[in-house]
Amino acid sequence: MIRFIPHHSRIFFQCYRVSINLKVIANFSDKLFSTSVIIRIPVPRNTSKAKIKVSLGRAKYEPEQQSIVWRIRRFPGKAECHLSSDVDLMPTVRKKVWSRPPINLEFQVPMFTASGVHVRFLRVFDKSGYHPNRWVRYITRAGGYQIRI
Repeated sequence: MIRFIPHHSRIFFQCYRVSINLKVIANFSDKLFSTSVIIRIPVPRNTSKAKIKVSLGRAKYEPEQQSIVWRIRRFPGKAECHLSSDVDLMPTVRKKVWSRPPINLEFQVPMFTASGVHVRFLRVFDKSGYHPNRWVRYITRAGGYQIRI
């Protein structure tokens, strides 16, 4: 049997807390909106829990990804969104410093082309009698957008 008897009458546990404040601005026309916005904010491996507040969407700490994942279904143009979080860390014996990986961002902006290219004329020649609809869908999709902190 192992018995733990402290030397003094009080036991102190060290707790660490990290505060995260993030502001995201949609830098495109207010007539457009972004959909399926997912922001992954990395946290240290020794994170025990996170208390999160967001101005738009939903966010939660996902330990298997070692990050806070913020999901926004519809993000209007020229809008600002805020995330604030207090992350509680467990004490660790590792002396290795956290490398602070980048924040990852995924999003789509329908009916917008980042390059400004627009289809003005298109003609389809088909001998089978196919009649195409006159409609063009533009979409801008982020392909691996990362921000270093």
